[in-house]
Amino acid sequence: MKEYFEARGVSEADYKDAVLSPYYIEILKDLEHNARILDFGCGFGQNLCAIKNAKWGGGIKNSIFVALI
Repeated sequence: MKEYFEARGVSEADYKDAVLSPYYIEILKDLEHNARILDFGCGFGQNLCAIKNAKWGGGIKNSIFVALI
């Protein structure tokens, strides 16, 4: 995994310490807490890690929101 992160200019810590941006907080506050979130597009998955770290919905359930990154 170390090579994966190094090749992309990120570190494992970037994922472990990921926090939600104000944009995501604004969007997520209007969703039901058990909403399922699908993140696809460019990026390294740090937004989903931040959502998971924030214990959003205690898991990811019931698709109603798509994040286009």
